[in-house]
Amino acid sequence: MTARRILVRLPNWLGDLLMSRPLLVALRTTLREAHIHAMGTPAASLIRREGLWDAWTGWPIDPEDAFFLARQSFDASVVLPPSFSSAWWLRPLRIPCRIGFATGGRSWLLSHALKRPDRGEMHLSEEYLRLGEPLGVLRASVPLLRAAPDELEAAGARLRRMELVDRPHVVFGPGAAYGPAKRWPSERFVTLGRRFTERGLAVLVCGAAEDRSLAQAMASEMGPGAQSVAGQTSLEEQLALCATARVTVSNDSGLAHLAAASGAPTVVIFGSTSSAWTAPLGPRVVVVQRAPVCSPCFRRTCGIGYRCLAAITVDEVDRACRRIAA
Repeated sequence: MTARRILVRLPNWLGDLLMSRPLLVALRTTLREAHIHAMGTPAASLIRREGLWDAWTGWPIDPEDAFFLARQSFDASVVLPPSFSSAWWLRPLRIPCRIGFATGGRSWLLSHALKRPDRGEMHLSEEYLRLGEPLGVLRASVPLLRAAPDELEAAGARLRRMELVDRPHVVFGPGAAYGPAKRWPSERFVTLGRRFTERGLAVLVCGAAEDRSLAQAMASEMGPGAQSVAGQTSLEEQLALCATARVTVSNDSGLAHLAAASGAPTVVIFGSTSSAWTAPLGPRVVVVQRAPVCSPCFRRTCGIGYRCLAAITVDEVDRACRRIAA
């Protein structure tokens, strides 16, 4: 079908958002004359620079923006989140073509309710690309997510303030909002960090504001040359720090996806989830995973001792870092 005005409801999480870039690039490239209006959380500010949409509305939406959208005449909507609420919210807009996955009992709200593959049957980015098929979109090459000059300067200024500018740096992401089943033991991050500082590298322990106390404690245990910046950087500055790092070592989290999208060397550690489904997209990514028979279980916590994470040794992750950074 031909769509001239398209509303795209973006994923909420940073990692999912970055895995939606192949679809967004395909929409922009194939439907060059279409007006694309995106709706999403503040994390989407990171990819606004790519010109993948013409207009933007934040989510959660305020009443003024909701009233504005209700007066627009969209030909099609593409709903990436699988939740019932994300499809229900679009109902008053009376969009004739409503595309999304047939999940959560919401098929009746969609004109094109696509069956979603089982988790891990195909990569999430491929699932998202399927949502573009009713609009005739064609796969296109996805560029690296580049840090802007001012973002690189901000990252450099931070390294100077920390007196780390003369040392190559590595980025650690020991957190994961999903839960403990995604978090490699912090003491193993510390051991790996000590190895890096002994080699003359600086270690930046990164994360969200809620990771601050843990990141600070970990950095202090790694010794001179390691510092915490958890909760101190914007997404844009974090992108620049990853893009210029010797390597980023992270759990399966938004940070890993951010580093990978920049094209920087990225080592990502998987626990209870499926790397076949959500491995970060990028040209220099190494996945470290030791899946037991119960994996992937997709659980946030585990009652049998997190065997999937315990099986991953410091030596193994260190070798992966050396290989990808070489």
